[in-house]
Amino acid sequence: MKERISLNLNYAVDRLLDTGWSPAECDAADLERLPDGPAFPSIEAVRREFARAGLELSLKQNFMFNCCRATWAPAGETIDPNHAQDDRHGTVVGSCEREAAVYALAQLREYAQLHQLAVV
Repeated sequence: MKERISLNLNYAVDRLLDTGWSPAECDAADLERLPDGPAFPSIEAVRREFARAGLELSLKQNFMFNCCRATWAPAGETIDPNHAQDDRHGTVVGSCEREAAVYALAQLREYAQLHQLAVV
């Protein structure tokens, strides 16, 4: 059975595209597509992006609330979803793992862009 695409996944993909992310940043095998065409990175591709940044991404399903929490921190550090968001830590919630992973990457990229602008 094919997983249902939520409207929130569309939102997460839009936020990722708003950061300047392009499908050219991934191998074709690492891309998934929304029904209306836009491509987005697979969960494993998102994990690799976090790893390249020296971060670890944790995805945890919460069946009671029918959602998934994505939390990231420096590799080797204990992941704490209650840690304040900064350039190396963050938490987002999505309706499924794919949505949470894509939105986490969008948030990481957005924070990095804002931080670079603030430093200049």
